[in-house]
Amino acid sequence: MLVNIEVKPLSVNKVWQGRRFKTKDYKQFEEDCAWYLRNKKMIKGDVEVHYSFLLKNYKMTDVDNLIKPIQDIIVKNGLIEDDRKIKRIIAEKFQLGKKDENDMMVINIIPYK
Repeated sequence: MLVNIEVKPLSVNKVWQGRRFKTKDYKQFEEDCAWYLRNKKMIKGDVEVHYSFLLKNYKMTDVDNLIKPIQDIIVKNGLIEDDRKIKRIIAEKFQLGKKDENDMMVINIIPYK
Protein backbone atom coordinates (compact mmCIF):
# COMPACT_ATOMS: atom_id res chain seq x y z
CA MET A 1 0.00 0.00 0.00
CA LEU A 2 1.59 3.24 -1.15
CA VAL A 3 0.42 6.49 0.46
CA ASN A 4 1.51 10.02 -0.41
CA ILE A 5 0.89 12.41 2.46
CA GLU A 6 1.28 15.99 1.35
CA VAL A 7 1.83 17.28 4.86
CA LYS A 8 5.06 18.57 6.37
CA PRO A 9 6.48 15.79 8.60
CA LEU A 10 6.42 16.60 12.30
CA SER A 11 9.40 15.85 14.52
CA VAL A 12 8.84 13.89 17.70
CA ASN A 13 10.32 16.93 19.46
CA LYS A 14 7.08 18.82 18.70
CA VAL A 15 4.62 16.09 19.73
CA TRP A 16 4.32 16.25 23.51
CA GLN A 17 3.82 18.94 26.13
CA GLY A 18 5.30 17.51 29.27
CA ARG A 19 4.79 13.75 29.43
CA ARG A 20 1.16 13.22 28.54
CA PHE A 21 -0.37 16.01 26.53
CA LYS A 22 -0.31 16.29 22.76
CA THR A 23 0.74 19.67 21.38
CA LYS A 24 -1.55 21.75 19.20
CA ASP A 25 0.87 21.10 16.30
CA TYR A 26 0.55 17.34 16.74
CA LYS A 27 -3.25 17.44 16.91
CA GLN A 28 -3.30 19.38 13.63
CA PHE A 29 -0.74 16.98 12.11
CA GLU A 30 -2.93 14.00 13.07
CA GLU A 31 -5.97 15.61 11.48
CA ASP A 32 -4.12 16.54 8.28
CA CYS A 33 -2.61 13.06 7.88
CA ALA A 34 -5.90 11.31 8.58
CA TRP A 35 -7.37 12.89 5.45
CA TYR A 36 -4.75 11.11 3.30
CA LEU A 37 -5.12 7.82 5.17
CA ARG A 38 -8.90 7.47 4.97
CA ASN A 39 -10.44 4.54 3.13
CA LYS A 40 -7.27 2.45 3.22
CA LYS A 41 -7.48 -1.25 4.06
CA MET A 42 -5.59 -2.63 7.03
CA ILE A 43 -2.63 -4.87 6.37
CA LYS A 44 -2.77 -7.54 9.06
CA GLY A 45 0.18 -9.39 10.52
CA ASP A 46 3.82 -8.41 10.36
CA VAL A 47 4.71 -5.55 8.02
CA GLU A 48 7.63 -3.69 6.53
CA VAL A 49 7.33 0.10 6.29
CA HIS A 50 9.31 2.32 3.94
CA TYR A 51 9.32 6.03 4.78
CA SER A 52 10.52 8.70 2.36
CA PHE A 53 10.55 12.24 3.72
CA LEU A 54 10.91 15.04 1.16
CA LEU A 55 12.16 18.10 3.03
CA LYS A 56 13.16 21.70 2.46
CA ASN A 57 15.11 21.79 5.75
CA TYR A 58 16.98 18.61 4.87
CA LYS A 59 20.26 19.30 6.67
CA MET A 60 18.69 20.21 10.02
CA THR A 61 16.31 17.24 10.28
CA ASP A 62 16.99 13.91 12.02
CA VAL A 63 15.13 11.29 10.01
CA ASP A 64 14.50 9.10 13.06
CA ASN A 65 12.59 11.93 14.78
CA LEU A 66 10.05 11.93 11.94
CA ILE A 67 9.12 8.24 12.19
CA LYS A 68 7.34 7.85 15.55
CA PRO A 69 4.64 10.55 15.08
CA ILE A 70 3.52 9.27 11.68
CA GLN A 71 3.83 5.65 12.76
CA ASP A 72 1.38 6.23 15.63
CA ILE A 73 -1.01 7.92 13.20
CA ILE A 74 -0.80 4.95 10.81
CA VAL A 75 -1.92 2.66 13.65
CA LYS A 76 -4.63 5.06 14.86
CA ASN A 77 -6.08 5.24 11.34
CA GLY A 78 -6.19 1.46 10.98
CA LEU A 79 -3.56 0.83 8.30
CA ILE A 80 -1.75 -1.69 10.50
CA GLU A 81 -2.81 -3.52 13.65
CA ASP A 82 -0.10 -2.23 15.97
CA ASP A 83 3.34 -0.72 15.58
CA ARG A 84 4.69 -3.80 17.35
CA LYS A 85 3.84 -5.64 14.10
CA ILE A 86 6.47 -3.65 12.21
CA LYS A 87 9.39 -5.98 11.59
CA ARG A 88 11.46 -3.74 9.33
CA ILE A 89 11.68 0.02 8.77
CA ILE A 90 13.49 1.73 5.95
CA ALA A 91 13.64 5.52 6.26
CA GLU A 92 15.14 8.03 3.85
CA LYS A 93 15.15 11.80 3.62
CA PHE A 94 15.52 13.78 0.42
CA GLN A 95 16.25 17.43 -0.26
CA LEU A 96 13.51 19.26 -2.13
CA GLY A 97 14.96 21.14 -5.06
CA LYS A 98 12.40 23.81 -5.89
CA LYS A 99 11.31 26.57 -3.55
CA ASP A 100 7.66 26.11 -4.50
CA GLU A 101 7.57 22.44 -3.51
CA ASN A 102 6.06 21.50 -0.15
CA ASP A 103 7.46 19.05 2.36
CA MET A 104 5.75 15.67 2.22
CA MET A 105 5.98 11.99 3.11
CA VAL A 106 5.66 8.86 1.00
CA ILE A 107 4.88 5.71 2.95
CA ASN A 108 4.85 2.18 1.58
CA ILE A 109 3.50 -0.59 3.83
CA ILE A 110 3.93 -4.17 2.68
CA PRO A 111 3.46 -7.56 4.35
CA TYR A 112 6.69 -8.80 5.90
CA LYS A 113 8.01 -12.05 4.46
